Amino acid sequence: MYTVLYLIDSLQTGGAEKSLVTIASKIKNLKPVFVYVYDGNLLEKKLREHEIEVYSLNIEREYHFTKAVEALLPLVKKINPDIIHSTLFNSDIIARKLKKRYPVILINSFVNNSYLQERYKKLSWFNKVKLFAFQQYDRFSASNVDLFISNSEAIKVSNASALKVSLDKIKVIHRGRDLSIYEDIETSQLYNLRSELSLSKETILLNVGRLLERKGQMDLLIAFKELTNSTNNIKLLIAGEGPYETTLREYISANGLDEKVLLLGNRADIPQLLNLADFFVFPSWFEGLPGSLIEAMMAGLPIIASDIPENLECVTQESAVIFKKGNSLDLLQKINWALENRDKMVDKAKTGKELARKKFDINLIVEEYEATYLNLIKNNSILPSKSIF
Repeated sequence: MYTVLYLIDSLQTGGAEKSLVTIASKIKNLKPVFVYVYDGNLLEKKLREHEIEVYSLNIEREYHFTKAVEALLPLVKKINPDIIHSTLFNSDIIARKLKKRYPVILINSFVNNSYLQERYKKLSWFNKVKLFAFQQYDRFSASNVDLFISNSEAIKVSNASALKVSLDKIKVIHRGRDLSIYEDIETSQLYNLRSELSLSKETILLNVGRLLERKGQMDLLIAFKELTNSTNNIKLLIAGEGPYETTLREYISANGLDEKVLLLGNRADIPQLLNLADFFVFPSWFEGLPGSLIEAMMAGLPIIASDIPENLECVTQESAVIFKKGNSLDLLQKINWALENRDKMVDKAKTGKELARKKFDINLIVEEYEATYLNLIKNNSILPSKSIF
């Protein structure tokens, strides 16, 4: 059986990590093996439950690329993979450097809009220089990659331009989800969750995502503050952690929203939260492919989402209410419309769920990954490594 070695920065619970672990756990016609570079192994248990081999390089600090290659090389020789599929910047660079010493079919993942001009605009001068240096490093080593798998068309086009990669060298495979996880929710679970969060009969708005400025959660809070001036019996739940948490908490406290907004941190019960909520609000400024948005579609939850290309690759005007990115007033107006047109929102949610079933079902995604891997192995089209480091 052919072997695919997945190289990733860590096995923490980020979107890219969870997606790859889910895909690997369902692969039938190849043998998946995982190697993670740095600390963080929350998802290792799930892999081992599926009898997938997992190895840690135990690299203590980021950017120790040469040290990581030295630790990885003996493992690769032992495992003898037919493909190495790396994900996230550090792992991509490590895999490209490894290829100088171990010829193998190399796949990298495009999961973020890493070099978007909007991202540059919001950085300090020093961080702009730093990001530009990373971009050049990424660009000039990208020629060592045999295939890029992008999780969205928007990311494909953006990264192809930023890294000067031919569009023909990039294949789009969306992230998938297991529909049953969002359907098989027991009533008792929702009752217990309501009790835990001290909820009664309030209308619940839910946002799920890392707490980052670019996730637009401040836009949501600004809109929600105005909403509470005219709407009673409503609460906002935000599930996730991140460096923007302090800023969000300060705004919540300063505006007297402590009883109305709950920052839940990382949660293992997202399917239950999605079934508990009345509306899902997703105000991101830019994304890779928005996994939590897809999960809301799977759960059949009415959605209010920003108009970024990555979101519009998932939802349409027929399946969600769309507002202008970064515009809290437009967001407020769309939330009010949703509250006043609940029947129409339910119809949109039904359309969204059916769309998710056809486009993002995990079993279809796994089949596409397997076919891609097997086609590469069959053609054995390994690009020669260029020594540019």
